[in-house]
Amino acid sequence: MADRGYESIELRVVDGVATITFNLPQYGNALNLKGVQETLDALYKSEARSDVGAIVLTGRGKAFCSGFNLKEIPAGELDVDRMSAHFRVLAMWWHQVLHLITRVRKPVLAAVNGVAAGSGLGMTLCADLAVCKDSARFLPAWHTIGLANDATTSYSLVKIVGFRRAMEWMMTNRTVGAREALEMNLVNRVYDEASFEKNVASIARQLADGPTHLQAMAKEGFHSGWRRSIEEATEFEIQNVMQSVAHPYFADSLKKFLAGERKSSQAQVTLPD
Repeated sequence: MADRGYESIELRVVDGVATITFNLPQYGNALNLKGVQETLDALYKSEARSDVGAIVLTGRGKAFCSGFNLKEIPAGELDVDRMSAHFRVLAMWWHQVLHLITRVRKPVLAAVNGVAAGSGLGMTLCADLAVCKDSARFLPAWHTIGLANDATTSYSLVKIVGFRRAMEWMMTNRTVGAREALEMNLVNRVYDEASFEKNVASIARQLADGPTHLQAMAKEGFHSGWRRSIEEATEFEIQNVMQSVAHPYFADSLKKFLAGERKSSQAQVTLPD
């Protein structure tokens, strides 16, 4: 079922998967302020729904998301104070979107169907898994328009690609193709045009069918663990273990294991090659 209350995005929930589609193809899915606000609202709605087990982010047309729409800044109003006020508000909303992608207690899959630039790259980095078409391209973009890098890249990029590659990419500001993105760990898999949507649907459905509470624990632990001491990290882990033991999913899984049954397919996600 599609939520028809949005102008710049679409939200559709099918078989436990909430798909948020950026729907401004005429602008390369560069989002205006309203589009960013709608994306945040759609994420909150997806988080709140008990029938949603996974969230997919993707774009309409040939772009995933090209960041923010610079045309929102009137050409005749290139006043520093006004521009500063505009970017301060826009950044506040974008940051809420990016924070929620990392904190929502459900797996988030970025299905990068085309260009991912600026904040589109940021969303890809924040997602739990990312796959892309073989025609996809990734670009930091900020230096091109005279801005400092943003969209969590100071938090996420080094962790994913390593210090040297992160510095090289940001300093050169070059476009990275799909195969290099795979080599850099920006994405988990690359698919051709014909198989992309089918594979995205398969992965998303497997994620949605999985033990969401355990996926959420892993997600929170990975984002926080690198900033903790080993003592803090392991204490956090045992707290999660005790919570998972108290969950009905554990007793059911243990009974099957002890009975010699095959492991539940719900605990496994297979990314098609």
